[in-house]
Amino acid sequence: MMKLFKNLKFQLLVGLFLFLFTIFYGFGYFLIDAFKQSYNQSIEDSLTTVTKDLRHEFNTYLNNASEFEYIKHEFDVDILYGQIVVFDKHKTAKIVLKSNDLKSSSLDFNNINIENLKPHEIIFTDENIQLLTTKKIKVATTLIELKDGSRTVLQCGIPYNKHTPFLQNLKLLLWIGLLSLLGIILVAVYFIISKSLIATKVVVDEVKNIKLDGKAHSIPQTGIAKEIDELISTFNKLIDDLQNNYNKVKDFGQNASHELKTPLTIIRGEIEVGLRKDRTSKEYKEILSSTLGELNYLEDTIEKILFLSSNSDSYIVEHFEEIYIDEILDESIKEKKAFANQKNIDLVVLDLEPITKYGNQTLLKIAINNILENAIKYSNENSKINISLTKNSLLVEDFGCGIPKEDIEKIFDRFYRVDKTRSKRDGSGLGLSIVKTIFDLHSFTINIKSVEDEFTKVMVEF
Repeated sequence: MMKLFKNLKFQLLVGLFLFLFTIFYGFGYFLIDAFKQSYNQSIEDSLTTVTKDLRHEFNTYLNNASEFEYIKHEFDVDILYGQIVVFDKHKTAKIVLKSNDLKSSSLDFNNINIENLKPHEIIFTDENIQLLTTKKIKVATTLIELKDGSRTVLQCGIPYNKHTPFLQNLKLLLWIGLLSLLGIILVAVYFIISKSLIATKVVVDEVKNIKLDGKAHSIPQTGIAKEIDELISTFNKLIDDLQNNYNKVKDFGQNASHELKTPLTIIRGEIEVGLRKDRTSKEYKEILSSTLGELNYLEDTIEKILFLSSNSDSYIVEHFEEIYIDEILDESIKEKKAFANQKNIDLVVLDLEPITKYGNQTLLKIAINNILENAIKYSNENSKINISLTKNSLLVEDFGCGIPKEDIEKIFDRFYRVDKTRSKRDGSGLGLSIVKTIFDLHSFTINIKSVEDEFTKVMVEF
């Protein structure tokens, strides 16, 4: 793992170096080019000014080399190469005047396109005349007179250095500055990457130590990178879901082992008794009736164990929708009336206000059915059950055997049955556990008040 982190760190640094070097080099290149363009433009601006002034002075003063010297001093030009060339009608060229700086040399005029040269137009060219200077010469050419088929052309030149000391020093400073900045950035990034990768290694080690044992495990966030912390949060949620599912599978095995063993043993015993010898028709019916009761009990228990073990809480909550609790309660009351009539119990609806909530209609109906079924099951014959649905609560009150005070706190535990009812084997002890699970999913609270042999009140608050 350490080798992997080192390789990753090296690759990141190399990639960052190449990226920053490209950015810095491009910046330096365009900066130097901008200065070159600016320098070149300043030379052309000086030549333009000088050329215009000489062109203006052509007819009056520009008749000897002293005018070139005067212009040099006027515009503070160190060296000015200037010449006047006359092209006759046969395009034969002759230099009629030139500056002292030209000495015995001359500017190139052979490449001038004399036919296309327009008055007051200035054309710039670069020349390299070794007899004059080792530097480049920027030359401005303009037409100053057109007369009797002949053309008079003025040429002015100023030497310049494409690689001036300023630009050379600027390049050096840029290289030193940009490479220093690049080095500082790489060192800073190295420490940041090292810190991040160390934090990542810690996370990896934490992940390695996580076991699927049903216990809560949480990887601490690094606080270094938002993306890593988001990944850790997502992973923690995944681990929680896996641990919850592991617990559900584990509980399913324990629940099945705990609760299914007894009815299966009873069924096996009844069948063995029936097979030992021939029985009367009545005895066989009693054995089959007892077996059927145990099978019904077994079916009910399996259904409830599967509910507790297979449903994902987060999935259920994510798919909540708008439901009407008054309609669910009304349907449950109608379904349980036949069961209540067997004991001559009257289901009295005191209040039934319209209530709208977000939840799972099927699950809430299971919970309400279970509450009503328990109320009917443990009520005295020829009694009543009061039902009241108001804005904030559901109340179901029965008058029957009640629940001992010491048992109320345990009534929602899985497989817990009150002693008075346990011998009857009327239920698996999972009903109220399922009810509480459903209400917890909906953020409802359920409370039970009871006085033994008098009444039981079940209050659900929304």
